[in-house]
Amino acid sequence: MRVLMVNAFHYLRGGVERTYLDESRWLSEAGHEVAHFAVRDPRNLPSPTAAHFAPAADFGEHSSWWRQLGQADRVFWSAPAARAMERLLDAVPFDVAHVHAPSRYLTPSVLRPLERRGVPIVMTLHDFKPWCTNRVMFARGAECERCKGGHHWHAVAVGCVQGSRAKSLVGAIEAYAHDAVHAYRAVRLWIAPSRFVADKVREHGLDPTSVRWIPHGVELDRAGSVPGTAPEPVRVQDPVAPQPYVLFAGRLSEEKGVRLVPALAMRLAPTPVVVAGEGPLRPWLQRQADTVSNLRLHGHLQGDAFARLLSGAGVVVIPSLFYETFCYAAAEALAATRPVVASRIGAIPELIEHERTGLLVTPNDAHALAEASRRALDDPAAPSWGEAGLARVRDVADPRRHLDALLAVYREARDPSTARP
Repeated sequence: MRVLMVNAFHYLRGGVERTYLDESRWLSEAGHEVAHFAVRDPRNLPSPTAAHFAPAADFGEHSSWWRQLGQADRVFWSAPAARAMERLLDAVPFDVAHVHAPSRYLTPSVLRPLERRGVPIVMTLHDFKPWCTNRVMFARGAECERCKGGHHWHAVAVGCVQGSRAKSLVGAIEAYAHDAVHAYRAVRLWIAPSRFVADKVREHGLDPTSVRWIPHGVELDRAGSVPGTAPEPVRVQDPVAPQPYVLFAGRLSEEKGVRLVPALAMRLAPTPVVVAGEGPLRPWLQRQADTVSNLRLHGHLQGDAFARLLSGAGVVVIPSLFYETFCYAAAEALAATRPVVASRIGAIPELIEHERTGLLVTPNDAHALAEASRRALDDPAAPSWGEAGLARVRDVADPRRHLDALLAVYREARDPSTARP
């Protein structure tokens, strides 16, 4: 098949891009022709269709509300992105388009040219954008579904978009506009990466017959060995001794439960609590680390450096406060046979089975998180949780199985009977 992969960013930025890039590679390795459509950016990876990418935009967390308001014509419906998509479709025909996260950088405007050309559209539910103004159903420190039923004005009242009521107003107007024009009407099939997501979007009104459950694929050894085989153990040689240590790896943001980490470290002292990641709470966390002696920040790590850090951890903590739609952090920890302590929220329990592949705790409870972490460090049964976790990832997230399921969805989407009026 000739597949068009659509996403706002064409470089590794987070979990969305990991899925988008992994699927692109797996499809290419299986003999399919893969092209891309994203926003122009100097960090972009090579693509045969890069010349047709949409013009750059700036809607990041550090972009001021007035700058975002100045791009309002592109927030709601990006005509430049739609025109770029038209030019791409003039140049190359496609059998199917797989949309990941167009976000405000592309907007759903890019779906209309595909719809007019009759290109079947499949979309992965990386977040809850069609129903939630801030995408992640999180506000004021907890999960949030106030806007359910299209009541997006709640976003302004709460100020949930990047902590700004002005940005939330822009987001609410955008959401109402997209609802009014049925922005996602051309999507024939939706891919849910967890059963939790599949159930949640059905609760919010998505037609159950259009949802397909396909967990993300996870390569157990990214060095190139056959997916599904255990990686060679790697040991940390330096620097976070005394071992064992507790590891948090992920985006340093409110919804990830980062504000619990200093309290966790104080309760576990002198055991080191190591943090690997970057994000908006990095300055705050650095100030905490200046006074909490066993809290250590390593910044963003990847490749072998991250593999070494992960493989040496006595326990991996995932204190998320929001609805994780899959949780790569949990999957990677399990794949490395590390015991995991995680919040019982969203899709996490689909990977972490309490006292079998790890421990689950109530979200936003630093005491429970610390007690479970101490148990995972000391319990003789903890190593068996890691082994069971590896088996779980092999079963749920095998890349070959993921690709087979993905191709089945593509074939189904190409069936004219799946098109909706």
